[in-house]
Amino acid sequence: MSTYSNRLQIELIGIGDQANAWGTTTNNNFSQSLEQSIAGVYTKNISSGTTTVLTATDGPQTPADNENRQAAIIFTNAAANHIVQFTAKEKLYFLRNAATTYTVTARLGASGNTYVINPETSVFLATDGTNWYELQTSGGTWVTKTTTYTALSGDKIFANTTGGAFTITLPAAPATGDEVRFVDLASTFDTNNLTIGRNSLKINGATADLTVATEDAAFSLVYSGATYGWKLTEK
Repeated sequence: MSTYSNRLQIELIGIGDQANAWGTTTNNNFSQSLEQSIAGVYTKNISSGTTTVLTATDGPQTPADNENRQAAIIFTNAAANHIVQFTAKEKLYFLRNAATTYTVTARLGASGNTYVINPETSVFLATDGTNWYELQTSGGTWVTKTTTYTALSGDKIFANTTGGAFTITLPAAPATGDEVRFVDLASTFDTNNLTIGRNSLKINGATADLTVATEDAAFSLVYSGATYGWKLTEK
């Protein structure tokens, strides 16, 4: 009787099974299971709801029947911050969040480890079935903001205060090493200040928001942990 491999669910033909038919199964294993896991680039529309469970079917299948197996998955058309559930098995993935506004959270199983992919960001990840491990990230594009905004970890922000001072609030639950970058787009921080809202965390060890009043300021903040909070890496 056929069994299936643990990671890619490739069909393993039992001794004496599938007389005169094993060749078809073997060819399908190569042309579908292995090709999808090594070279598959799959686009997944996540426009509906806020949670999507990727399919995972044993044996050779069309891409839509085993989405978890794909080497690369591009998530499109998110209408809200979205959770995508993967099977909790060892795998390497290239993942891209093609949305311009909303995050995609990759989750292992129904309640396992998560990894948040920012808008317009690509990541190369590994999982041992329990945890996600970031191997490489291609950052998102620069975004321009002219009014109040809550930043995402990894954001690169052109702040334009021509129309008046406003506040950009830092992420509420950053991980150590998360960064946010800022640039005075219109050279107006001196006349219309930019305020960096601390969102209950410290900035440079202080429990106060950061007011930026320097023309043409360009700087980044990196989160160092609860003791000192967000630290300037450039001034």
